Amino acid sequence: MRIIIDGHYLPGNVRVSRDLLITLKNVAKNLKWGIRYDATRELVLINSKDSSVPPLPVDKPNEERVEESARLANKVFCLDPGHGGSDPGSLGPAGTAEKDHTLAIALLLRDKLEKNGATVIMTRDSDKDVAYPDAIPDEELRVRVSAANDAEADLFISIHNDSFTSKTAVGTTTFHYGDRESVQLAKLVQECIGNRLGTKDRGSRFASFYTLRYTDMPAILVEVAFISNPVEEMLLSSTDGRENAADSICEGIMKYYKV
Repeated sequence: MRIIIDGHYLPGNVRVSRDLLITLKNVAKNLKWGIRYDATRELVLINSKDSSVPPLPVDKPNEERVEESARLANKVFCLDPGHGGSDPGSLGPAGTAEKDHTLAIALLLRDKLEKNGATVIMTRDSDKDVAYPDAIPDEELRVRVSAANDAEADLFISIHNDSFTSKTAVGTTTFHYGDRESVQLAKLVQECIGNRLGTKDRGSRFASFYTLRYTDMPAILVEVAFISNPVEEMLLSSTDGRENAADSICEGIMKYYKV
């Protein structure tokens, strides 16, 4: 992420975190500065002269690419971006949909895993229902589980956003079904997400979700952050926030395999 104050770039790139976004927002509010966050270009623009929203610049920083390795060679992973198609999942205060955040993170994670030698199966790689258009939830879940089992995947990773009636709820939770390998994977992924995103650690927990019960391999369901919280919704919408989420899940998988 780059920060621009009164049209001038601050030197260096900064990692997006929930605490940083809250701090910038509060500073701007207290000093009556104008502030804008451009998630697509990973820019925070600040106008310190008055409270008007600063305009977007023309240029866009280049993104760095990650070198390939073979640390996950011969591994098969099934990634399951939650919801999709006729099912938007939860909606945030700004109107963003869970299905879009989960897909964006899963696609980034797929690329990172493939660059490390893994084979990746996606339950969906676009905004669509997995089973068939307007499929009922039970059928959607059944087809997602079948995709992992039919591929004889080594791991099943389902990606979601949490939501609550109160906008104050925040943090990351990783769920498992209680078997030893899933518990270990959930613990490692949970730790990595908390360290990288800076979200509240709500722990790794047991849950009897359908996708965790009926998959034949170690399986976890990651609630990356609360889409119902305005700041965490912004984090989920940001390019850097999504990259960090994908990086941390990938890191957790690497630690699970000790590579």
